[in-house]
Amino acid sequence: MAERLFLVDGHSHLFRAYHAVGYLSTSRGVPSHAVLILSTMLWKLIREERPDYLGIAWDAPGATFRDRLFEEYKATRAAMPADLAQQLPYVRRLFEALRTPVVEAPGFEADDVLGTLVARVADRDLEVVIVTGDKDLLQLVSPRVSVLSVVGRSGERVHYDAAKVRERWGVDPAQIPDVLALMGDSIDNIPGVPGVGEKTAVKLLAQFGTVDRLYENLALVPGKLRETLAAHRKQALLSRELATVSRQVPIDFDLEAFRLREPDWPRLRALWMEMEFTRL
Repeated sequence: MAERLFLVDGHSHLFRAYHAVGYLSTSRGVPSHAVLILSTMLWKLIREERPDYLGIAWDAPGATFRDRLFEEYKATRAAMPADLAQQLPYVRRLFEALRTPVVEAPGFEADDVLGTLVARVADRDLEVVIVTGDKDLLQLVSPRVSVLSVVGRSGERVHYDAAKVRERWGVDPAQIPDVLALMGDSIDNIPGVPGVGEKTAVKLLAQFGTVDRLYENLALVPGKLRETLAAHRKQALLSRELATVSRQVPIDFDLEAFRLREPDWPRLRALWMEMEFTRL
């Protein structure tokens, strides 16, 4: 049986932890709820899934190559809440105490780090599980790569293989960037083509396969939709570039460094005591 490498989308998990419960703080007034829930989530993952290898992908501070392509990329997102920013040093201490490597690269997002790590182990006898709530990462699903998503406040776990991606989106994993190129993504402020929603995007891709082939055969698209697509061709192609995960991030990678190890219990207990967590 192949060993399993679990790769956690760090910021996706962090924000989910932050919004999972109301504000909590220590008796000293230090915000603590994101650290508490993130600790619970990661420990639950380790205990229940027992991965052979585990790593966390993180968004490096600063602009990315997507910001250079499109100034308005993610412009609609609010700044990180101050009480969450205060917890970041404790989150870093949590990762260190769990002895889980964190991978980040200036100029790239965690998505790109994940895509690159998947590419780096493509020739290994490994099953890769990406733990994220980000639909963009479904494009990485393949026979040896799946996505584990935890949905909403219910905590429902959805395991995406290629069949599950097709069931949910109506396209193959590799077509996810093409879907987003047409319908856009309000979360990341990817513009897409005005007036083209998910159903129309999926229908077009069922007929043409890719955005490139769609534009090569635009004469086959009827009426007003053809005019709209023609008028926003550059925007559609830009949107696909924004939605495509890079697999060429310049990072060092040593698989053995990701092997799951016993936590540094003294450091972990010290962190939990400092944060006044009594039920972990």
